[in-house]
Order: sequence, then C-alpha cells, then structure tokens
Amino acid sequence: MPVAAADESADFLHAESAIAEITATGILRLGLLYNDPPYSEFTFQGELRGFDVDLLRKIAAEWDSELEFAQVTRLNALEMLNSGQVHALASAIVRYRDRDAELEFSQTYLQGAQALLLREDSPFQARSELLDQPIGYVQGTRAEKATEIWSAQTGGTLNLQSYLTLDRAVAAVMQGEISAVVAEKQALNRVTADFAESVRILDDAVTVEPRAFAVRRQDAPLRDALNKTIQLLAREGELDVLFREYFPDESYNPDALAIWSGLGEEALPSQFANEIAYPATYALPRIRSTGRLRVGGITDTAPGSATGSLNMLNRALAAELARRWGVALEIVSGDSGSAAGLLNSGQADLVFGMKPDWNLAGQMDFSMPYLLHGDRLMVRANSGIRGFNDLRGRFVGILRGDDTARERAQAWADSINATVRYIQTTERDAALTLLDYNNANAIYADNLELLAHLEANANALRLTERWYSRSYYAIGLPYNDIDLRLLVDYTIQELIKDGSLYRLSASLIVSDSLPKYDLTPGLSSFAGFNLSHPAADPAAQS
Repeated sequence: MPVAAADESADFLHAESAIAEITATGILRLGLLYNDPPYSEFTFQGELRGFDVDLLRKIAAEWDSELEFAQVTRLNALEMLNSGQVHALASAIVRYRDRDAELEFSQTYLQGAQALLLREDSPFQARSELLDQPIGYVQGTRAEKATEIWSAQTGGTLNLQSYLTLDRAVAAVMQGEISAVVAEKQALNRVTADFAESVRILDDAVTVEPRAFAVRRQDAPLRDALNKTIQLLAREGELDVLFREYFPDESYNPDALAIWSGLGEEALPSQFANEIAYPATYALPRIRSTGRLRVGGITDTAPGSATGSLNMLNRALAAELARRWGVALEIVSGDSGSAAGLLNSGQADLVFGMKPDWNLAGQMDFSMPYLLHGDRLMVRANSGIRGFNDLRGRFVGILRGDDTARERAQAWADSINATVRYIQTTERDAALTLLDYNNANAIYADNLELLAHLEANANALRLTERWYSRSYYAIGLPYNDIDLRLLVDYTIQELIKDGSLYRLSASLIVSDSLPKYDLTPGLSSFAGFNLSHPAADPAAQS
C-alpha cells in the first residue's frame, strides 16, 4: 500500500560542500531507484542501466572520478542525501515546486511528463474535454500531485478515482470504467506495450516533469559542478546520443538546454569551492519589510536600437515583478558589468540584462533565461541563400563595433571549407547594404541587431533558418540566496504561462527565437506571494 514520504527536511546548514569529499576521495556517490525504467533499473542480469545511469557514468568520466551507486527509495532518499550517504539523487526525486524547501536542483537535463492515456476509440482529444469525466490515478505516485495541480488550475474538482496499481487503472480504462488514467508517460508506454494500437496518449500533458539531479539545499558548488558538466555534455552531443538510445520514438531538441558563456573545455570538481558560502543577509525579508525591490542593470538608453529595445524590456520586466510581488520598484545606478559588486554589497536585489557566464559562477547566481538571442544570417527574401554553403566567394556584411563578428563568421565558413569575403556596415545601414547598396549578400550579426530591419522590410528581408550561436539574457541574483532565486524563476514562469513575457518582449523576438522554457510544476504561489494574480501597482515608483 503506497504511503506518503515523511517531511525530513534538514534543520541545519552544512559548512562544507559535497565537492570537498568528492575531490578528496575521487568518488561520486549517487542515489537512485532500482525500479524506474527507462531512467534507472536493476536488470535480471544484475546490471544497472538506464538514461540516468549512463548520464552519471559520463559525468563521473568527465570528473575523472569513480562512481558508486546506492539504491534508495522514495521514502529514504532525502534522509540518505542529508546524512551524507549519497552526494546527490537522480531518478528518486522528480522536481516539483513543493520540494524546494528540502532540496536544491541542478539544471533540467530531460523533460518528462505526467500524461493522460485513453482508449484509441475515445472521443476526447484534449485535456479540457475530460474535466467532468472519471479519471484514474495510482495512489502514492506523482500522478496524485499532478492531478492536484491540474485541479487547482481549473478552479474546480476533478472526478478522480484511485487505484493501487497502474495495471488495474489501465484495465479500468479498457473496460470503460473510467475515461482516462494519469501516469508518468514512459510508465504508460511500458504497461501498454502489448496492446499499444488500442490506446493513445494525449499530447496535452497534465504537467511536465523536469528531470534534474537533487543535491542538499544550498550546496551551490555541487549544483554548479553538475550544471557545468551537463552543459558540456549537451554541447558535445552526448545528451542527444543518450536520448536517441533510450527514447527512439520521441523527438529530441538539442537547443532546449541553455548553455552559458565561458563554458570552456572541461568541468572538474576542483574548479568549485569546497566550502558553502551563504549570504550575509537574505533579500526576501528585507523586500517584505521595506516594500521595495531594488534593481540594477537598467539604463536610460533611447529606443530605436537593439540596446534601447532590450533596456525597455528589462524595465518592463522589473516593473512586472514588482507589481506581482506588491512592492515598489527602485532603479539603482549601475550596469550589468558591475552586477557582482551591486549584489554583493547589498546595493541591489536583482540586476537585469545579464548573460549567464561561468566566469561569474561563485560570485553570483542567475535566474532562468527570459530572452534568447544569437548570431543569424539576414538575406534578401528572394535570394535562395540558406547558409554559408551558399555564400562561397560572396560578401558577408558584419557590423562595426562587433569586434569578433568576423572571427565568428569565419569559423563557420572554415568548418565547410568555404571562402567568403567581408564588408563592414553599421547597425543602422544593415538593410541598405543588402537592398540598396547591394554591397553584401548576407549580414552576419546578433539577431537582436537585425530585428528592426526585418520588421521594416518584412517582404524584402528574412533570416536563414540556422542559429549560429545561442545566448541568453537572465537576471543576476545574490549568490546562494535560494529563495529569492526561486521566487524570480517562478514569477518568470507565471509570466510565460499567462503570455505576459511574450507580450513584453514582442519587439525583440521572431517566431523561432523563443527560448525552450523550463517550467517547474506546482501551485502558482511561493514564499507567500500569489504569482498568478498581479497586485495593484505600488503608489511609489522611482
């Protein structure tokens, strides 16, 4: 009979990161389930296999460490982590917002889902059509949590029926006792493998389920070490290989995982601190007591350029965060270049317009991305140019002031042994260079610098399909101030879900330049703030 896990959150702070022991012993100890295929399972041959298992082996290889697996259960996983028996958890805990009081999570490396399974002949095509239908779930599983979130989103009560096993719940669907069953998508695929043609899974998932490594709360050095290694493996295509091996029937998006600047060529535990640095003061109590949110990184740049449009977005986003938190917004002087100083000195709570950068890890934290940008090729709409292969012997325009643009473009040309020629132009004259002066066949630049030209010449200019680089804008936060970071992330996620972020950033995006946002399932409230219902505008804005 499934039982609920006890609340075993730690009531003390660790002075030392797990990095210290990993570095000293050369051993990485990971706790995972032995019965959670295709993520981790102990086979009849006495071997551990699965997506998480193989990913951890790759991480240990990058760290030049020995890997030790420990079997945990959903009931003892948290106690084993906090007691130091394991350094991190893999498949045992999937990230939901209600785990934030107990754990710290790495970057999401795989996106799962709690999905709805129906009979093939069912008339229902969308989740919204099932609100008044009998729906099954298995007691003691994450499906319970997923249906609670779904119910809260609808504002009503779902017609739910519980079962002790997934086999029994699926049988109830096939016999017409219930209209659908909620369960983890891969579990549904396994249990219906012998009669897959008789059932279907809705694309409209009940909730996404981010797969990430869990570490002790505020063990920022280990979190960062895992994140850097995950990004390194993603850049090298290793995550793609694993995904295709374990999920051959599903599509993989290699751009779903944000990779920071300054990644380098290796990720080693020795690059990160042995001790955990905690904030001298935490921001949320001060924000509550003063009723003011202090932000930096916002300047008075006039609109009409990429910098001006970005500054307008940053200002609007800061105002929206303050509005949803019910506090006044205070703009403090200082740009993103002085972010670490502003945050560490306590002059600012947040700094906007930051590019997540590994060179700043350990000095400050970053929110989830709110804007994607990167190098693209802008060409005449009727040119037929698709990329550098079509630019052999032709002219590529680069913008004055971008000192490394030619080097970046040449690297792509060299990768296909293409010879191209270059001409310089200004951001203001980029469209004229292509359309009127006819001095170049393409402009290679950050897409933010090209958007105004695309909008003004919608029928004459276009971007080629490929992204030649991907960078992100995020919010800089005080280092290891976990509750502030979570509040910022979850507010951004609410802005994504209700369409506000798209509205605020409309002037800086094209249809294919939205980040693949990482959403954490849970209720739309955190730390006493109701994030889905904006408060009234504060009287005082400065």
